[in-house]
Amino acid sequence: MSSKSRKSMIGMILAGGTGTRLWPFSRTMTPKQFLNLGSTHESLLQETIRRLSPMFDKDNIYIVGSAAHKIELQRQIEQLIPDYPHDNILLEPSSLNTAPAILWGITRIPKKNWKEPLVILPADHLIQKGKQFLDYLKKGRELAEKGWIVTFGIQPDRPDTGYGYIKAGKSLKPGHQVERFTEKPDFKRAKSFVASGEYSWNAGIFMATPETLVKEYRKHCPEMVAAFFQNGTPKKELQTREGVADTFRKVTPDSFDYAILEQSEKVAVLTMDVGWNDLGSWESIYQKSAKDPQGNVTRGNVILQDSENCLIFSDKRLVTGVGLKNLIIIETNDALLACDLTRSQDVKKLVETLKQEDRFEYKFHSTVVRPWGKFTVLSEGKGYQIKTITLLPEKRISQQRHFHRNEHWVVISGTAEVTRGDNTFYLSENESTYIPKTTIHRLTNPGKVPLEIIEVQMGSFISEDDIERYEDDFGRV
Repeated sequence: MSSKSRKSMIGMILAGGTGTRLWPFSRTMTPKQFLNLGSTHESLLQETIRRLSPMFDKDNIYIVGSAAHKIELQRQIEQLIPDYPHDNILLEPSSLNTAPAILWGITRIPKKNWKEPLVILPADHLIQKGKQFLDYLKKGRELAEKGWIVTFGIQPDRPDTGYGYIKAGKSLKPGHQVERFTEKPDFKRAKSFVASGEYSWNAGIFMATPETLVKEYRKHCPEMVAAFFQNGTPKKELQTREGVADTFRKVTPDSFDYAILEQSEKVAVLTMDVGWNDLGSWESIYQKSAKDPQGNVTRGNVILQDSENCLIFSDKRLVTGVGLKNLIIIETNDALLACDLTRSQDVKKLVETLKQEDRFEYKFHSTVVRPWGKFTVLSEGKGYQIKTITLLPEKRISQQRHFHRNEHWVVISGTAEVTRGDNTFYLSENESTYIPKTTIHRLTNPGKVPLEIIEVQMGSFISEDDIERYEDDFGRV
């Protein structure tokens, strides 16, 4: 494919998902798009970027994600494309669903490119046939250039109540005009849809020119357009983080499906077979995975006897089972999930309970990545928590204090520069210090190798929320 044709296609990857259905592998701070759940060693986000690479220049790929995931998002993109333009990463200050996210993404696309096809796709789906997927995008281009919004449907292989369905109408060659959308029907209707041959699953992948999309937004969501555009051009305040946050506070959340697709008369569908799976539940992981002769899917340190049709993942410990049937067992360093294989959609309800109880496991894994390094929770109980902290060379944590806990630091390796109140001093291996609560302090690694310490927190309230920052190299004050 020529350089000119590569540059004439634009991609927008939606990477703002919170990942509640694949807990405990997925957490709100490390949702499934950042995990290796696909067919390679790369994360789903990285697989999505690589899938577009043969047909899209890096400058024409835009990624919309959450500000809460900034560090991990940038880290994974840079691993794949070291010179990726940072201006093409849009960080949402809050989640407003897909309609505002897509419109905000369009504001970054130069006006001169508004007549070129724009492909919009989630970052957390599995597509096993990458070459065929690009072939379908070429077919969709024909419709997009004629002013259609193209949806890419999936040929269903079973009645499934977890997906939205698209009914094909008049033939457009290629594809069909959409007759109607049906959101997650009951089993009886899903069965009749599949039997009719007229329906496909809604994959959440779309294509249209930015010009077409903005025209449809103006027709069906004029207030949303007014929030992002003024006199046909993106508002100047969208160039600053504060301006974006102010704009998002004024916008009503809405999905692209409801706001645009179900309202527009210019929607087409192309049905494709590309080995697609939205990986929306542990059951869907089971369905797409290779199975042993007993129908089991295992990963990690797992030994089974007389067991069938189970999905069992071990992240660390040995997991064994005897006489198990139709079970999901997911083990991580700090949590264990066990549920019936057919009830995996209910994991989302379980995560809501964790959220209401403000459990650490709702947001984080035991190892948490920070812009300055990482920390791992080793042990915790009432009134205490023990961590290992790794501080990267020439990095420092924010200048901060805590109101409810004291901290003890012991250096394992490297050299620590410690600021405690008005004093600054250095600690080497096997040396320690004590930080009383309410004392302003800072930890710095002045060396060329990682600094590792053990931190023991003790107090009446042990939480990441008990931090008051005064100065921070990463803009978190």
